[in-house]
Parts: sequence; structure tokens; C-alpha cells
Amino acid sequence: MLETIRKRLTLLFSGTFLLLLILILIGVYFTTARLLDQTELNQLKSVSNRDLFERIEHGEDRVIRDPIYFQIMDSDKSIRYTSLPDGLSNKTVQHFIQSDEETRKIELDDRHYLLYQRNNDEKESILLMKDISTTQDTLQRLIAMLAGIALLSTLVLMGVSYILAGRSVVPVQQAFDRQRRFTSDASHELRTPLTILYSGIELLETEPLSTEGQAILSDLKAETASMQYLVSDLLLLAREGQPGPTSPVDLSTLVTQTSERFKHTLVNRTLSLTITPHLFIKGDPNQLIRLLTIFLENAAAYSDSDIEVQLQNTSTHVQLIIADQGIGIPPENQAKIFERFYRGDHSRHGTGTGLGLAIAKSIADAHEATIFVESTPQTGTRFTILFPIP
Repeated sequence: MLETIRKRLTLLFSGTFLLLLILILIGVYFTTARLLDQTELNQLKSVSNRDLFERIEHGEDRVIRDPIYFQIMDSDKSIRYTSLPDGLSNKTVQHFIQSDEETRKIELDDRHYLLYQRNNDEKESILLMKDISTTQDTLQRLIAMLAGIALLSTLVLMGVSYILAGRSVVPVQQAFDRQRRFTSDASHELRTPLTILYSGIELLETEPLSTEGQAILSDLKAETASMQYLVSDLLLLAREGQPGPTSPVDLSTLVTQTSERFKHTLVNRTLSLTITPHLFIKGDPNQLIRLLTIFLENAAAYSDSDIEVQLQNTSTHVQLIIADQGIGIPPENQAKIFERFYRGDHSRHGTGTGLGLAIAKSIADAHEATIFVESTPQTGTRFTILFPIP
């Protein structure tokens, strides 16, 4: 359970750090892109009208480095001079001139260009065009570099987050261990006086008592037995999750033998078995017997009809199914049944402590198994436990 918490904290920490990093990298990219675009635009704006006319006069329509193309139009929109590339569509130029945009980026022959238009004092329209492919290539390299930084940072952040999460769950682990030790110690201490109390009640039953005294003694015996059962469950639950001896287990034989022994407790009901032989998993046989017994006891307690047990293998798991035709579980309660001490409506069925399914869930988790429940009220319940194939 704590390892699950640690993994979730790792995802939370690394996700938070990564989100902040991505926001920072996005800010860096857009800030850089804006600065480069502004630099290119400032270069176009710095080209004066005098420079343009001098170029026309001397037959120079471009500068060798970072060529700047231009077009001059009279107030009636007739072209006085143009040095725009031949491949540039006149429709594209006219659409830009007629728009209210001051600048526009276009692509021509796999090159990137920036268009800029302005008017001079003589109401002439001037269109400037600059090759900004180098700037765009720089931005592409910047994107690749930022992506690499993000990927590398993600790996580093996940490692750091895992360490931080481990430190964060230390107090939780210590508190959990203290609670486990207290439960285990208290259960041990309670078992002896309860055993003595139960034995004393049995001795008193042999003494002559009034009818009222016998009734009181019978109630005391029942409550003491219930408390003994609760203490045993608490002790077992306190021990769950602790490393125990594991070995290859013939689950087919274990399920068959446990189910056959359980048959003797059923009256006027059938326990049908469908077992695929020689299915092995890795685990603790005693805990697995307890797991199966819990589900069988639940099926017997909440159903007056037959019980079905199936064991088969799938492509990835060994699948154990325990199904009954009993009172079922309402949909709104199905997510709560594995909580400790949750019992639901047991007024007419069973006298359990509410720890059985919590113990079963703990045993399943220790074996890396998953429990699924399908239930319909007044129709029955079907528990499916999937064990990983070793």
C-alpha cells in the first residue's frame, strides 16, 4: 500500500515540476521568437526611403547578405518599381497590400519571408520583403533543444521525486508500523483472557441455573465467541503485508481440497467445482486458503442457493471465480465492501465482523492479485480473483 502511495506521490511531484518546467520552456521559446521577429522587423523598418531610391538609382535592388526585396507603388496603387522574386504570386502581394496588416509571414520555395508595408510622405506605398529562413531555422533548433531539455529533465525529476516521495512516506510507514504492532500486541493480549472467559462460561453451563440465567449465559457465550473471532481477524489483518515464505503453489489442488472440506458445512446446498488441473502460482499456501475460505464463507452466509467455484487459466493470469445466487450487493455499496468493518445490511444474513473482505483484499495485494466483483441485488454475486502467472 505504501509503495502505491510512494508511486502516486512520485507522479504528483514529477508532474508538478514538469508542468512548471514546460511553462518556463514555453515562455523561453515565445520570448526568443518574439525577440527574433522584432529584430527582423526592425531591420526592415530601418531601411529608409532614401536608401531604396539610391538602390534604384544605382541599379541595386538587394543586399548580398540577408537580401531585402522591395516594391514601390504610387498613390493610385500603380507599381513604380519592384524587385520582388519572380516566384511570388501577385495575388498574395495584393491580398497583403489590401489588408490592414503591417506584417505577414509567407513561405516561398521552402524559404520563409517577412512582408512589411508602410507609406511615405508622398503617399507612396512601400512593400519590403526579407528572407528570414535563418531565423526560422534557429527557432526550429531551439524547439529541438527545449524538447531535449524537457525529456532529460523529466527523467531527472522522476528520480528526484521518487527519492522525495520515499522520504515523505517514512512518517506514514512508521505510523502504520506502530498501528500494526499495537493491533498485533493487543490481539495477542486479548486472546488469553477471552479464552479463559469462554472456558468459564462453558463450565457455568454445567451448573443448574434458572431459565433467565441460562439465557444470559447463552448470550454471554455468543458475544464472547464473536469477540474471539474479531480478535483472530484483527491479528490476521495485522500480519498481512508482512513478508512471508512464498513458494510455487499448486492452486488447483489447494482450491479443490479447501472447497471439499467446506462442503461439509453446507446444508441442502451444492458446491460445484470446475477446476483446471496443475495451475501453479507463487504464494503462501496458508494465506491462499484463508483467502478462499473468506469468499466461501461469504457465499454461504448471504446465499441460500448453490455455490460455484471455477479455476482456469487465461493468457496472462490464473483466474479464480466464486459465485453465488444470494442477496447480492447494491451498486452503490460495491466500492465499500473491501473497507475494514464495513458490513452493509446484515440484519438477516450472517454475523461477521466486517473484516473478512478487507483481509482477502490484503492477501490478494500481497500476491499481486486483483479482485473484481460483479453483483446484482437479489440475483447473486460473482468474485473474480486474477493471479499473475509466475
